[in-house]
Amino acid sequence: MTLLLLAACGQTPSDSGPADTDVPTNLRDRAFVVSEESDELFVFDHASLAAIDSVDTNVVPGRVNGNHMAMVTPDGRKVYVSASEADSLVVFDAASLARITTIPVGRHATHTAFHADRSELWVMNEDDSSISVVDTLSDTVVHTLTDPSFVVPHFAQFSGAYAYVPSIGGNQISVVDLATYAVVDTIVPEGLVAGACSADPCGFADAQIGPNGVLFASHIETGRVVVYDTVSLTRLPDVTVGPLPWSAFVDPFSDDDVAFVPSWITETVTRVGVDGAASIWTAGDAEVYGVNFSPTAPDAAFVLNRVRNEVAVIDRATGVRLDTLAVGGTTETATTTPSGRLLLPISSTGEVAVIDTATREELVRFTGVGEYPWSVATASGQNYCH
Repeated sequence: MTLLLLAACGQTPSDSGPADTDVPTNLRDRAFVVSEESDELFVFDHASLAAIDSVDTNVVPGRVNGNHMAMVTPDGRKVYVSASEADSLVVFDAASLARITTIPVGRHATHTAFHADRSELWVMNEDDSSISVVDTLSDTVVHTLTDPSFVVPHFAQFSGAYAYVPSIGGNQISVVDLATYAVVDTIVPEGLVAGACSADPCGFADAQIGPNGVLFASHIETGRVVVYDTVSLTRLPDVTVGPLPWSAFVDPFSDDDVAFVPSWITETVTRVGVDGAASIWTAGDAEVYGVNFSPTAPDAAFVLNRVRNEVAVIDRATGVRLDTLAVGGTTETATTTPSGRLLLPISSTGEVAVIDTATREELVRFTGVGEYPWSVATASGQNYCH
């Protein structure tokens, strides 16, 4: 089944927002896809599999935004699109899809993260090495955070009284006190010191936090995973994985304290536990930006093999390949919904596929959604970006 449209890095820690039932029914199943090379925001319903609309996000006439990420407020009512080349956030009403406002932020804004309890959206300004904190009630920048430990900040995650900010250009994860907005500590791989690292990329692309509060983050240059308990504020032993590990991915639907880490050079995926145990499996490829999980397929992990144009389905306990889903183009990142549907942008073909993770069946493919669809977000899915 194919629907034509005439005219598109993730966040689910315990502090990320209310349950799916708190989102208005008419917005609960909306998905928002941004395209990097065109200014389209493609919107569809992932339950009914119906295309809804495509809206223009352009900020500067005659210049493409370079849209990087969409994020939906935890109540499902607003959508924020980071327009990297326009140094802005474009804000939409999620129901009417009317543009609400455009918010100037720092230079080359990419990834965004919600702290729902504070009605805040944190925006990573990579070229400024700063963070713009946006009040999502007034849609104004209320804080601009700078610190020497921010060396191309690449994401933010929240747990308890702190935010954790990984730098993709540095050896550290900055720990920000949410009471003062000041950096109070840095988490650095064993044997290294805080500061800029040498390769490009070299630091931490993300730092994901599981439902029990355990943080996993892979250091790209050294191939080591930092493990940190954000509840007890306890450092656990680092774990060595394969070279060039892009990111560590945790399952937001499970309380397992494990992460799955793809390594590009060896084309492997490593299962890392809090006890330091590591199991390395040949399930990846040379450019994996995402690993997804599903409540309706709890024994499987879905590895987005970008170079091979496939999703590898592996057994989470053994690493055995259960299936290979050929998708016909390059995968970037994806969202898995609480109903178990994998929403997969296919950047090279300008499409979005919806896959049932329980049956591994492709349910629908939307075509013509934009030029180089880059990321997708819902109100309560496994949202992330790269």
